[in-house]
Amino acid sequence: MNGWDLLQNIIWAGVAALGFAILFNVPKRTLFACALSGSVAYAVRTLLTNSGYLGIEAATLMGAAAVGFLGVPFGRRWHAPAIIFVIPGVIPLVPGALAFRTMIDLLNLTTATGGVTGDLLTVTAVNSLKTVLIVGGIAGGVAMPSLLLRRYRPMT
Repeated sequence: MNGWDLLQNIIWAGVAALGFAILFNVPKRTLFACALSGSVAYAVRTLLTNSGYLGIEAATLMGAAAVGFLGVPFGRRWHAPAIIFVIPGVIPLVPGALAFRTMIDLLNLTTATGGVTGDLLTVTAVNSLKTVLIVGGIAGGVAMPSLLLRRYRPMT
């Protein structure tokens, strides 16, 4: 992927996050930061996978963690809970096409009339495991800042 395509994808990821922020009815003053969170999450994941340092699962964890940690200063800056910036920000990381492919593979596996082949079983298992690990990476990345930056006094 060349730089121009990457930039376009990062912008569209921000637009997707912005759309979900509007859908979730976040305050208007926070919309820019929500879009920025989505762009950052997608950029981190894509740069880590394209560079060959990490697989899609670990890169998704890092992208979600980046947005999670970014939500803390955004929350302080815009006087809003960090979750307002984090949840729309991780929407571009959701493995929609992979989850769809997994469901199709599971349907093919259960309706195979000629018997289950080893290839179909392998592809279904790999896609299922990847989907579960990516979704788990998103959840872990979102939870990481609240576990590591826990405040033991009220936020007043």
